[in-house]
Amino acid sequence: MEPVVRRRTVLAGLGVALAGCGTDDGESGRTPTPDEEREPLSGSWPMFAHDAANTGYAPTIDGPYTEIGREWTFETGDAVTASPAIEGNTLYVGSIDGTVYALDPYVGAELWSFETEGPVATTPAVVDGTVYVGSGDGRLYALSADDGTEQWRFDTDGRIDASPTVDEGTVYLGSVSSAVIAVDSESGDRQWRFGTGASVLGAPAAVDGTVYAGSGDQRVYAIDAADGVERWSFGTRGSVAGSPTVTDGTVYVGSRDGNVYALDAGEGSRRWTFEIGSPIQPSPTVAGGRLFVGSNDGYLYTFALDGDDPDGLWRFRTGGSITGSAAVTDTHVFVGSTSGNLFAILPDGGDSVWRFEVESEIQEGPAVADEWLYFGTTDGIVHAIRSGSTAG
Repeated sequence: MEPVVRRRTVLAGLGVALAGCGTDDGESGRTPTPDEEREPLSGSWPMFAHDAANTGYAPTIDGPYTEIGREWTFETGDAVTASPAIEGNTLYVGSIDGTVYALDPYVGAELWSFETEGPVATTPAVVDGTVYVGSGDGRLYALSADDGTEQWRFDTDGRIDASPTVDEGTVYLGSVSSAVIAVDSESGDRQWRFGTGASVLGAPAAVDGTVYAGSGDQRVYAIDAADGVERWSFGTRGSVAGSPTVTDGTVYVGSRDGNVYALDAGEGSRRWTFEIGSPIQPSPTVAGGRLFVGSNDGYLYTFALDGDDPDGLWRFRTGGSITGSAAVTDTHVFVGSTSGNLFAILPDGGDSVWRFEVESEIQEGPAVADEWLYFGTTDGIVHAIRSGSTAG
């Protein structure tokens, strides 16, 4: 943990250290055996960044906080570059091998799988018994959460790298075809299409009748959820590859120009800008009056959101680029890095509680439920770790 010196143009004079790190050297998890009698996990992580506002915050979930260990692993056919989703007694995850997998969250046994015709680099959204997932084949699929049966598919005119967001009966998705698209969640019919100036790679946020999305054209857009009409747009100085986060009337977004922007959700006016100085790919996570965001420089930055000017609290070095969003509970911040390390950090002071090391890159944030944490790696492995694990 390191204190953050407020900067407008330069960050300097900061020492570099990792504090309080432990490493798990265990082998891969045990051979899974399904147990259908288990109670569903309390809490859920049903879509990218937990909810339709992309907050990444789950206040009622603890996550693994002490004596952690790897409970199981599941091998897919290619890289896992997006977060899993958890709903009820099932973990859902996509793979670059083109498949969506449904797994038993306790033991990692495959319950069902569904093959698309392109790489799946998106987090499924699981709402009301349906799994919505976008694929590199340009289609949005709606699948039965119970058995993976296809309910409908929607064809776009470009690859889908943005995770879908579901809110109030509508699925919102971004496309590399420079668009945000709204699709009826039951019928699969298109409701509207909003054109941007470049690819939309991040999950849209949907809050109070407005959809917010960033684009490679360096802009953030606010779109009327009912008819797809633009309400406002705001220009940054770099591509906006991540997803906006919306809470308490403010839109938070990072840009490849190295800045975090706070915008008025209603008008799009800038409330403040904080310069980090390194390209920002992940979505900010907002919890407990703090904002957490990672950067290509490998640091997780934390700001206090008091008043109209953010106060830099601390930064934490991970040893590799942070390309995925942090997952935050009331007690811990969980973040992965391309260094192959996953960290649990105390939100108050930025001290490391534990470090879990794997053999490949972690490109997106974890999903958390109960005392469990799930994440994927670029070697195609889905990992499950938890407090008090007795496996491997």
